[in-house]
Amino acid sequence: MDRLSSGIPHLDDVLGGGIPRHSVLLIAGAPGTGKTVFTQHIVYANASPEAKALVITTLSEPLERMIRYMQRFTFFDMDKVQREVIYEDIGPRVVEADVEAAVDAILDRVADIEPAFLVVDSLKALTDVAPSAEALRRSLYRLVATLTTRPCTVLLVGEYGEDVQQSPEASIVDGIIELRHQALGMGERRTLQVRKLRGSAYRPGEHAYTITEAGFTLFPRLVTPERPLPYTASRTRVRTGIAGLDALLHGGFLEGTSVLVAGDPGVGKTVTALHFLLNGARQGEPGVYVSFQEDPNQLRQIARNFGFDVDALEREGRVQLMYRSPVEINPDALALDLTAAATRLKARRVVIDSVRDLEAGTYHDPYRFFNYVYSLVQWFKDRRITVMMTSEIGTMFGNDLVLTGYGISHIADTLLVLRYAPGDGRMARVLTVLASRGSSHSTDVREFHISEARGVEVGDIWLGGLTLLDTPGGGKTPP
Repeated sequence: MDRLSSGIPHLDDVLGGGIPRHSVLLIAGAPGTGKTVFTQHIVYANASPEAKALVITTLSEPLERMIRYMQRFTFFDMDKVQREVIYEDIGPRVVEADVEAAVDAILDRVADIEPAFLVVDSLKALTDVAPSAEALRRSLYRLVATLTTRPCTVLLVGEYGEDVQQSPEASIVDGIIELRHQALGMGERRTLQVRKLRGSAYRPGEHAYTITEAGFTLFPRLVTPERPLPYTASRTRVRTGIAGLDALLHGGFLEGTSVLVAGDPGVGKTVTALHFLLNGARQGEPGVYVSFQEDPNQLRQIARNFGFDVDALEREGRVQLMYRSPVEINPDALALDLTAAATRLKARRVVIDSVRDLEAGTYHDPYRFFNYVYSLVQWFKDRRITVMMTSEIGTMFGNDLVLTGYGISHIADTLLVLRYAPGDGRMARVLTVLASRGSSHSTDVREFHISEARGVEVGDIWLGGLTLLDTPGGGKTPP
């Protein structure tokens, strides 16, 4: 199938290679979802003197208002208006006549201009003036049947909700792209979903998008391939560089595996993850650190306290620090940026601090959260990148060890637990390796020390008053 590029970042990936040429697509969504911006972005990316676009406006978008608002976007080109992008307002004819007259007006203009692209914004205005459902169906069928005989790619815009697939329009178009805008708490969620696309293996599900001065940008949801990518599991050990920890791991983490560092608040998860990444960078293994709490300025200061020169490592292309506000996380945009950074840096290590913050970005949907983390971790594992995630555990000092919920602990190959342990008149930090899939490891509970002079180091076996730790399987690990 011949396809044309939409011009919208990443939309072609979701559509399976681009918009099928000479197809008829219905762009559906409630008012305010960005349907007009979506179609105008496509039109201005493709229109040329040899391939003109005809934009027919009806009752909802008068010509003057559309052009006035489109001028704020960088994709808009005033030199193309009425030359390569021709606007025609048939609103008065719709008001005075009915759907048959409106269809005649559209087809007359198509015959006159012979455009390569046609936009009707909004098709729903025509349905509102139809005398009956039968008349509407006949008129729409005549419109689409005539357009499919011409070398023209058609975008029909309409204000439709979840019932779009039950509308008469849905049965006669080649594809349906639905846009949604949902207010959630103090934020919002904008998503695009391909409901139908004949002859195309499109990417299913909801995909986040944003509308900025650059126009419409799509962030495809991360998916895993139906079949795992072929690779041979590595037996190479990735050393943390943390004194005493590699010995507990019998040499380090296995290369290309995932590690979950779970622990009490303030126990040292971030410091541990930072040492893992920066020690690797010093050894010639580039890494990306994404944080949702400490911004890069704070992380650089923490690193300086332990003798790391992050500025130098960044200049040498061995480290990249990324930050996303926990209030405004867009998980799909983050995945796109994070995987791009890892590819550009040729990263061997990645830290996500922490996965708890990602829950807010998935709006606490447990299924979406699990699928997202699994797909992201699998992307790194397929490329033999060792990924470390941090997470707070549910309780302090007690017997109940709640890791992340939703089965996220099962995604990790290695579970490293840091806890506070009261005893002997002091509060100690302790560490234990609960599990390490495919690798032997020590089951000792060890003291864990953090100091600016010596950095992070694992000490002697802890013999203080530590309560038993609950393992994910429900058993007890004695101190």
